[in-house]
This record gives sequence, C-alpha cells and structure tokens, in this order.
Amino acid sequence: MKKVNFLVSLLLLCYVGSFAQQMPNGSFETWNGGEPDQWNTTNTNLLGLVDFTTVTKDLTNPQHGTASAKLTVVTKTIPLVGTFTIQGALTLGTLNIDPIAQTASLTGGYPFTGMPQKLTGYFKYQPVGNDTCVFGWGLTKWNNGIQDTIGYAAIDTMGTFNNWTYFEIPLEYLIWEAPDTMNILFVNSNPLDGLNHTGTKLWIDNLSFVYGTVGIEGVTFSKALNIYAEPFAKQLVLSSSFEKPENLDISLFN
Repeated sequence: MKKVNFLVSLLLLCYVGSFAQQMPNGSFETWNGGEPDQWNTTNTNLLGLVDFTTVTKDLTNPQHGTASAKLTVVTKTIPLVGTFTIQGALTLGTLNIDPIAQTASLTGGYPFTGMPQKLTGYFKYQPVGNDTCVFGWGLTKWNNGIQDTIGYAAIDTMGTFNNWTYFEIPLEYLIWEAPDTMNILFVNSNPLDGLNHTGTKLWIDNLSFVYGTVGIEGVTFSKALNIYAEPFAKQLVLSSSFEKPENLDISLFN
C-alpha cells in the first residue's frame, strides 16, 4: 500500500488565494465620461440630436462607499422622427443598441479566470406599471474560435424595494473548466410587455463574488482523503491511501 502526503507551504496558499478574482469597480466608486469605469451602459445619443442618459452616478444614499449606479427608463420625442424609449442597462461587455429598430445585442466581457460560486450585491427598485428587472452573469472560454459557456445564471425581480436589499445569484456550472471571460448584465425594465415603463428606477451597489469548495475531481479511487491544517508549521496536509501505486496529477484551486 502506498501512502501519499502533500505539504503545501503558506506561501503557496497565499499564491493560490490570489486566484479569487473579483470584478472591477464593483461598488461603482470610479466614473469616467458619465459611465462607471470598466462598465458599459445604454447611455447614448440618438441621431446626433438627443442624449439618452439612462445610467447615472448616485451620491445620495449608497449602500457602500460614496456612490451607487442608478438605472432609469428614459423616453424622449424627437420632432419629425418619433418617440423612443431606452431601458437602463449595465454590463461588463459591449452593448450594441438600435433604438430606432428596437434591437439590442451583447458581446464580449471582462478577462477572468476565477470560478466563483455566486454573485452577490445590493439593489433598490422602483418599477412603473408592474415592471420587472433582470440580473444575470456568466463565464465563457474561447475554444478554437468558439465561445463555450462554462456557466450562467439569471434572476428576475418585480415589486417595489425602497431600501437596499441583498441578492445572490448562484452559478450553474455546465463545464468544470477555468474560464477566460466573465460578463454581468443588469437591465432595469422589461421592453417586451408592450407597456409604458418610463421612469422605472433600479439602483445597484456593492457587488462581489463568493468563492468556496465546489468539488474534488478525480479522487474516486482513494480509500480516504484527509485534509487538515498544521497552523504552527504553516502547512496544509493532504493525506490519502491507495491500493496500489498511482501516478497522480494534483491541482489545488481556491
């Protein structure tokens, strides 16, 4: 019988911990050109005639820090052209919107190699006309020119929330593999129900990822697997026994 012990130094543990990657500007403290840094919005100018400012920096009552992101449904009329409504949206990707054709698409994302369990944050919501908002996020990886979906999750919410309310969105992993791209999307209104939701407001603040133990792959042939810490020696010990000698390839992820 072969017994295997692995001693991992505190230095390695600190190095592994660095992979607990967070999203940029998750509390919306830094803004540039009317948009939160690293984020894209539905703020746009239509036909060079009218500005639609759907996402603004709100300093009045942040949940964390000095600012939050406020998303508002905006409707404006351009003489001789028509009346247009644009929902408030926030994303780490690229929004391609056509208010005239009433179409939108989302591409890209933020470089990301972490594997969080869930997205958490706080929101307030003041809907108009039984409106609903949608929060979603996902992880992807490019594979020979095709973007594979590692995992995704989304929730929708209706009703009025005048006070900051905690939310969390656990991710459903479809592929157990490290991603290379992450995206988050907040949309403050439902554009498909045919109702007028002008003035619907959504506030978002204090976003973060929660990491934890998702699983241990490949250790199905061991009689027992013990993991424990030796704090005075500053070591983490992984100890297991096997019926016969095994060639092992072990990776440790935070």
